[in-house]
Amino acid sequence: MAAGLVCCVFYLSQIKLTSEFALTWILLVVVDFLAEIYEVELIPERRTSVAVSVGAAAVFIGGAPLGIATLCVGSLAAEVLLRWNKLARGPGKFFTFVGFNLGQLMISVTAAGLVLEAMGGAPPPYASGTDFIPLVVAFLTYDIVNASLVAMILHLTEGVRFTYLLRFDLRHLHVQFLTLGVLAILMAIVYPLSPWYVLLVGSPLMVVQISIRSYARLRQQAKEAFERITRIVGERDFYTGTHSANVAELAVKLTRKLRLPDEVVDQVEAAARVHDLGKIAIPDSILLKPGKLTAEEWALVKRHPVVGAELLQGLEIYEEIADVVRHEHEHWDGGGYPDGLSGEKIPLGSRIIAVADVWSALTTDRPYRPAYTADEARTILKAMAEKELDPKLVDLFLTVVN
Repeated sequence: MAAGLVCCVFYLSQIKLTSEFALTWILLVVVDFLAEIYEVELIPERRTSVAVSVGAAAVFIGGAPLGIATLCVGSLAAEVLLRWNKLARGPGKFFTFVGFNLGQLMISVTAAGLVLEAMGGAPPPYASGTDFIPLVVAFLTYDIVNASLVAMILHLTEGVRFTYLLRFDLRHLHVQFLTLGVLAILMAIVYPLSPWYVLLVGSPLMVVQISIRSYARLRQQAKEAFERITRIVGERDFYTGTHSANVAELAVKLTRKLRLPDEVVDQVEAAARVHDLGKIAIPDSILLKPGKLTAEEWALVKRHPVVGAELLQGLEIYEEIADVVRHEHEHWDGGGYPDGLSGEKIPLGSRIIAVADVWSALTTDRPYRPAYTADEARTILKAMAEKELDPKLVDLFLTVVN
């Protein structure tokens, strides 16, 4: 926050107020406020907006001073409105959120302005294609510094791996962010014709914003839909409903113990929550049968991981966990189902969930037996190592439950 304040004071003191500067500033403030106020939450505690395009355009047109002046009003007003509910937790919380968000924007604009100046970038109009090179580098600097500062604070406060958010943006939103760079340059190109033309770029900016919002909404709706289906299965069979949540919690603890990246932790948790999704295809007469299953009934039960994987395939949010769900019942020695995989040919996520799944089953009352004690469950789990379960994961898991 202090660094952002220093940048703000330094560049605001360099502004020479003219009628043209004032008009440009006001127009950019309006567009920046509207872009910032409609931010989108992509993943928990990670929000984004198309305002990065407006901030970069302000730097292209008037350097860091215009960029700072624009964000000092447009982004500040949006931040105050967006974080107003945090006042209920105390003024300190409110000012911390607003101060950090605005401060990191000031630092990002300053970095972009310095890069633009160092590369000999000039304000519009532009005479040749080479004039756009400093603009491209400055925009990338703005975006990278912005994303890195957000990733850093989430790493420090939430424990999210620093590179997780950067990789998420590169993988899922690279087209949208490249488009924002193009639109920032477009604002600078049309500005010499008339400052009012900057407002025309608001329409494509809105399209990009809608695209990002729709993407986030589809991810969330797909996740909620399949977790709801799993809960429906749980209403048919109470054990399945509570079991999936318990397995997810245990699997996450084991995954974190392995020090795997946060995206892997997310994938394992998502897979664990829906790993019994395929049981929706098992009739109640079999799913709830208290006695021993016949060979035909058992064959039908063994189909449930395949059904679950098929339901998840084709959905981006679950594209990386369909195989995890399919192979959760494979055995380390190759005696499992549905494909008879063995050893490390079984996806790591499947092996993690399998250990958590067995522990949860052992320590839970079932229709045909009471729950085992923790000591009994440990003994059984050790006996299953190198047969049904990955021995290294069993050893590590026992340190978790201990």
